[in-house]
Amino acid sequence: MTHHAAATYRQTMESTISPADLLIRLYEGAVRCVDLIKESSRTGDISRKADAVNRLTGILSELASAVDGQDPKDLSDSLVSLYLFLIQEVTLANVAGETFRLDPVREILSELLGTWKTAASASRIPTVGTTPKAGVPEIPRRSLSVRG
Repeated sequence: MTHHAAATYRQTMESTISPADLLIRLYEGAVRCVDLIKESSRTGDISRKADAVNRLTGILSELASAVDGQDPKDLSDSLVSLYLFLIQEVTLANVAGETFRLDPVREILSELLGTWKTAASASRIPTVGTTPKAGVPEIPRRSLSVRG
């Protein structure tokens, strides 16, 4: 796939994907990056490790900027602090070669990923053309955001 085609594909995906699915993909990518950093550290692949560190810190920075200043303020402040802590741990793990610092980072990201997957599946409604099962009330579609 050419660079232009890949960029067009990403732009199309970003404009058509739901916010919840986008968050889930970001968290999945972040977890993959943690795994790549650990693997690259083991194998000594410095270039691959640097790329994974850059991608992971980029994802975390983007997540932090997305929630910064949102209401409720205490929640957004807590999330920003968490993302900054994760960036700090990734940076220290990279600079000092202390890959054990990545274990809590991966655990936190995995927990957040699971939470968003649960929230996203709870907020989905049946697709058009499907009918609810007899006796099961239809759940109205809710908006999903970091605000609750």
